[in-house]
Amino acid sequence: MSEKDPRKLADCLKGKKVLLMAGQLCEEIDFGNKKLLDYVVEISNRIGAPIAATGNTPLSLKAKGAKSVRKMWAAEVVNYMRWPWEDPVIDRKPDLLVLIGYGPAVAQGLASAVRDGETMALGNTYVKGATYSLPDSPSLGKWQQSLEEIVQALG
Repeated sequence: MSEKDPRKLADCLKGKKVLLMAGQLCEEIDFGNKKLLDYVVEISNRIGAPIAATGNTPLSLKAKGAKSVRKMWAAEVVNYMRWPWEDPVIDRKPDLLVLIGYGPAVAQGLASAVRDGETMALGNTYVKGATYSLPDSPSLGKWQQSLEEIVQALG
């Protein structure tokens, strides 16, 4: 399945055991009135999902009000998705791993390495290897609009 509609992606987040994986681009992408980091926190808090903070994102996520953040390496999260879950960021292996803050090649690599779970890529480029992905965005404004639609659909 390859869902691209932001509102339907929001529906996919509801009722599942979700882990958000925040990459370094969350710190760097600024839409003007919000950073990508803000969307990670909003999504996490609205669905009660913990965040596996990779790169240098943990302190900023906590400062923005994220309720459950743990510093992790991207490779270890993907490894745990292939083998028995071992990390206390979440009590059991998530049903859905959400990738946000990664370039398209990295997101593709991470998504394709996951076993026994679904993946969702919330970047500005469609990720073919993800179970769910936002479509290609022709501009930062369109990408931000898609993220806003997801947040609003989550209530």
